[in-house]
This record gives sequence, structure tokens and C-alpha cells, in this order.
Amino acid sequence: MKEPFDLFRNFINTVEAAVQELAKENGIEHLGGPQGRTVSYLFRNRDKEIFIKDIEERLHISKSVASNLIKRMEKNGFISIIPSQKDKRCKQIVLTSLGLEKAEDIITFHQNIHEQLLKGIDKADIETAHKVFEQIKKNLEK
Repeated sequence: MKEPFDLFRNFINTVEAAVQELAKENGIEHLGGPQGRTVSYLFRNRDKEIFIKDIEERLHISKSVASNLIKRMEKNGFISIIPSQKDKRCKQIVLTSLGLEKAEDIITFHQNIHEQLLKGIDKADIETAHKVFEQIKKNLEK
């Protein structure tokens, strides 16, 4: 039997490679990872004001990583940063027309990835995997 960490590392590498390849095939290569998750989050919550702290929490990333992500997305034309309607001191993150255009493609892409990853796996096995990953996460947080 393989070492669990080798198996886990190989699993992550395989998933990342497949996601990047499918993203490229779907014309959203910059949006297969954190940028795509951010675009879909903004799209699903476009009726709310979203700030950088919301992105940090949603993606479980640090303030500096979130800041770099937002800068990249703004440079790529997917988002704009505008003053909040409620508090002009705060900066709200909103999708541009390009971001809105790509959002539905990203959501469909994520649904297809999930279907492909979970195809043929029993729901009970998925729940067991979820419990194992949560326990590993808790162990690492101690």
C-alpha cells in the first residue's frame, strides 16, 4: 500500500493538471483556480457588496494573497474596485462586463469538474472522504 501522503500528493497533482487542461479547453485558463472561484462568488453574490476581506474568508487565504489576487484580476479585466455605496471609505469589488461574461462559463465549468471528479463514487464514500479531510484539517490546525 502506498504512503497516504504520496497518494494525496499524486491526487492533488492529477486534479490540478486535469482542471488546468479543462479550463484551457473551455477558454477560461486564467479562471480555473482562485480567479475563477472569485468570479463565481462575485457573480452569485452580485446583489451584495463584496470586499477583499470577503474574498479572504471565502478562499481561506491571507490578506496579502487576496490583495495580489485582486490586483491580478483587475489587471486581467475581470473586476473593478469601486467605492462602497454604504461607506465611501471602503472599496467594493465588482465584476466588469468581461467578468460577467465569463461567470456563467466558470460556473458551468465548476459543475462539470465536480461531476467528472465524483463520477461513479458512492455518496457514502464521498461523505467518508469529507470526514477524513476535515479531521486531517483539524489535526493540522492544532
